Amino acid sequence: MAIVEIKKSNVAQIFPKRDPNSHKGDNGKVLIVGGSIDYYGAPILAGLGALYSGADLVYLYVPECNFECTRSIYPDFIVKKYSGQFLNIECVSDVIDFGKECDSILIGPGLAGRDETLEAVLEIVKNLHIPTVLDADAISVLKKIEKFPLQQTILATPHQNEFRNLIDKDVKIDKDDARSIVLLRSISMDLHINILLKGHIDYISSEEGDVEMNMTGNAGMTVGGSGDVLAGVCATFLAQGLEGFTAAKCAAYITGAGGDVLRKNKGVAFSASDIAFTLPYVIKQYD
Repeated sequence: MAIVEIKKSNVAQIFPKRDPNSHKGDNGKVLIVGGSIDYYGAPILAGLGALYSGADLVYLYVPECNFECTRSIYPDFIVKKYSGQFLNIECVSDVIDFGKECDSILIGPGLAGRDETLEAVLEIVKNLHIPTVLDADAISVLKKIEKFPLQQTILATPHQNEFRNLIDKDVKIDKDDARSIVLLRSISMDLHINILLKGHIDYISSEEGDVEMNMTGNAGMTVGGSGDVLAGVCATFLAQGLEGFTAAKCAAYITGAGGDVLRKNKGVAFSASDIAFTLPYVIKQYD
């Protein structure tokens, strides 16, 4: 099957427009749940992606072991904490209650794949019905859900290995392998989710069965944390009212375009933070 490539003109048509009369909070309140004793930086990078793609308010919910470093690194973030070194079932009700005040939630950056953590993610997904991005270890929660569709929009952002783990098949999605594209499409349709499969080429599939590909980006974006930034961008566009498939397309194209600006000016030696900081200069073209 032929796959449509996302172009700049396509993004210009679907990019969320900001009301000049809007007030604080009108352009997206994003909640990011992540972090652990091992990975404190991932939710911060996701927060930068959300902030610099235009979210008005970015909340980071992290374990208490990450709290001080997270709240001290950027005054732009509103940081909350839960007890312990990992997301756990005891903190779920607080996360859900707080999340009801937000426009989207990103779960996964830096969580680590403990069984108790995944059970906590499952409870959040089952009981917090706002547009949801599942990233990193949180993607595995889809294997624990018994009934689809869920009430909320779901956008999963795996790389190839995480996708293989999700479907329990050793397969590589490739535009030149029609069967692999059909497989990706069928997973989205069967689970009623949107998938942004990250890689040299990004493949975006919708719950209705559409598949498109994004060609922006370059080898410099193999740097750790670039996927966290991308997930944060996805969460912003969901919070600003885009549908899951549309949000994924915009996020993939714009984040990759930010990487291409850096490639031109810095070569391949740039950081995930650099990608986040470059996003406003890409997004300015769509004002």
